[in-house]
Amino acid sequence: MERRFAVPLLAAVAAAGVLFAGGCGGSSGSGGDASAAPRTPRAAAKAEPAPAASTPPADPSASALPPGARPGLHDYTGDGTPDPTCGTQDFGAGLVLRLPCGDYGQYAHTPEDGTRLVANSLYRLPGPDDVDLTGISGENLAATDAAGREAVILIFNSDALFDTGSFTIGSTDTLDATIRLLNSHYAGGDIQVRGHTDATGSPAANQTLSQRRADTVRRYLVDHGIRAASVTSVGLGSTRPLAEEANPDGSPDPEGQRFNRRVELVVRLHQ
Repeated sequence: MERRFAVPLLAAVAAAGVLFAGGCGGSSGSGGDASAAPRTPRAAAKAEPAPAASTPPADPSASALPPGARPGLHDYTGDGTPDPTCGTQDFGAGLVLRLPCGDYGQYAHTPEDGTRLVANSLYRLPGPDDVDLTGISGENLAATDAAGREAVILIFNSDALFDTGSFTIGSTDTLDATIRLLNSHYAGGDIQVRGHTDATGSPAANQTLSQRRADTVRRYLVDHGIRAASVTSVGLGSTRPLAEEANPDGSPDPEGQRFNRRVELVVRLHQ
């Protein structure tokens, strides 16, 4: 999505000139002697007071914000104005994002195959529609972090990278396409690689597997020319699901489990 910024323009300049006037006169004396009459200067005209400078009008974009809102960075609605943000949400491992104000559900991502998102899922955040994700098995989100930095989040399924239970990369197609995308559009940012698993298996095993997968992806990015200020990695196991892993009747939902097996790349861009 193209970012647009509104910049108010105001110019107010006023000046007053001071005018001065002078005069001279003469008369003829008797006996043919000419005598110059004394020159009496006219009083200088009073200067007109300078008009008071006009007061700049308030920024209309700021005055239109809801109470407690902040100007946003992204135009989710496509109306030409960045949408404001209201409040924050902590998604773990230092990822705290500001949320769009109001009901933005119609602009949010929705999973396929009937997968049901958990409450307050990261996946519900909107994302730009004009980013080419060719070759990337996943989705992208556009957000603002708590410090006001633009954050771009790429989410791709672990099954496209790793065999079940493995942290050895199989196909590198998704990562190669990701490197090309980041280098061409988001170079120079700080990248956090976040590994996630589904909830099957023990929490300890899931934590270890998610960390090793995140470390593997980080190493691949660094070794294959990612242009970033920093690249870190963290594993979150099954603690931050995107989708429900059980059906309403309590039976396992394989699609929900698959949806949660993922790697996220969070790119925080410098101002």
